[in-house]
Amino acid sequence: MKFFRFNLVLAVLAVMFVSGAAFAEFNLRTSFDFSGNIESKSPGYSYYNHSEDINPSATISGEYIRSVVGQYLKIGGGFEFMIPKFRDVDSYSSYHNDAIFFLPLYLSLQTNPVQPVPELFFRLNLGYNIFFYDDSVGSAWDQKGGLYYAFVTGWEFPFGLFVDLTYAFYNASLESSRYINEYDITYSRVAVGVGYKFGRPRN
Repeated sequence: MKFFRFNLVLAVLAVMFVSGAAFAEFNLRTSFDFSGNIESKSPGYSYYNHSEDINPSATISGEYIRSVVGQYLKIGGGFEFMIPKFRDVDSYSSYHNDAIFFLPLYLSLQTNPVQPVPELFFRLNLGYNIFFYDDSVGSAWDQKGGLYYAFVTGWEFPFGLFVDLTYAFYNASLESSRYINEYDITYSRVAVGVGYKFGRPRN
């Protein structure tokens, strides 16, 4: 199942790359995830609910974007590739070595509404994230992705560089016939990114 999902991800990314010729810009960034939290809730079994902080990590992401109304409005699509995340727990915890990984594919809507300051932008990302959970009993769980959405604000420099601040949410679930409890998972992160804008802006 993991192999199938991995191939699916590669196929989707390949389609996005090929179709990128129709877009005016390609934004590529590296983000530092300095704040993260994961919540696991088991419906009907509140005893198993828990919440932990996530250790700082990094994420690589990119979007193909083109203008539809000058610089006021841009639309496109994007992806994120996460460095695996680990819970900030003691070494004796059963979750200490559990690796968490999301790969979102999303639509992106960007606006530069403050025309006296055209370098300032706001973006909304909305899509679906593929979920991977690697632990000592990971094969016992059916890993399902879920809704992804993010709020982004940033500043574009005239020579192609940009910086942004992202507040993102990732939803997923774990299910298994071998265990009584199921888990609904929500991961949230706050990240600062720096990137470069390739391509010709379409005014």
